[in-house]
Amino acid sequence: MTTFNHLPFEIRAQIWKLTVEPRTVEVRIVHWNIERDWRLFSTTPVPAPLQTCREARNMALYKQAFSELGIEKRYVWLNFDIDLISIGKTGFWVFEKVAPLITRLKFQRENSNEYWYHWESRETQNFVNAKEVHVVCGDPPGCWWEATNEITWPCALENLFFIDPRDGLIVNGIEMEKIRDESYEAEERRIDEEYEEEARRYEDETRQLFADMTTL
Repeated sequence: MTTFNHLPFEIRAQIWKLTVEPRTVEVRIVHWNIERDWRLFSTTPVPAPLQTCREARNMALYKQAFSELGIEKRYVWLNFDIDLISIGKTGFWVFEKVAPLITRLKFQRENSNEYWYHWESRETQNFVNAKEVHVVCGDPPGCWWEATNEITWPCALENLFFIDPRDGLIVNGIEMEKIRDESYEAEERRIDEEYEEEARRYEDETRQLFADMTTL
């Protein structure tokens, strides 16, 4: 029986490529001082193929990335084409140097937060090559209804995803707009119905008042 090492290199290379799968890679920066003492860390394990042998590492399936973000020569193994880079609540400004490298981005924010709403949301434009963005909503999803209009996103709305961590519900930007419009329409109908009901009540009371006056 032919062992893996005895297969032709072209076949081994194809097998190594098939081991590559999209991952969610958690990336964080800890800093005790705004200008120094930055520490890059990730809780995501190193891809298994890279721990197997030198040949797999030499295949360039993953790159050593983000070493420029910390004071130490730390790095994260990434495949920028398919990996979803999750930065949590870490500020966008920390990733300014590497933002153009990121094609799939995930972060958590509160749209009701004044700093995010008025300032940091503009920095989404730094991720100029992001083809997909995932937003973990730190406040109720309704707070994000206008986000598709008020924020300039680097990706198409169908590739913009809003995640409600409370129930795991995920909707894209187009679906979010539909939910928003339907909610506004429902609210308008409710107001119209209340107005019509109030108008009918006023008309009935007025009619009764005239009837009572006529009787007198």
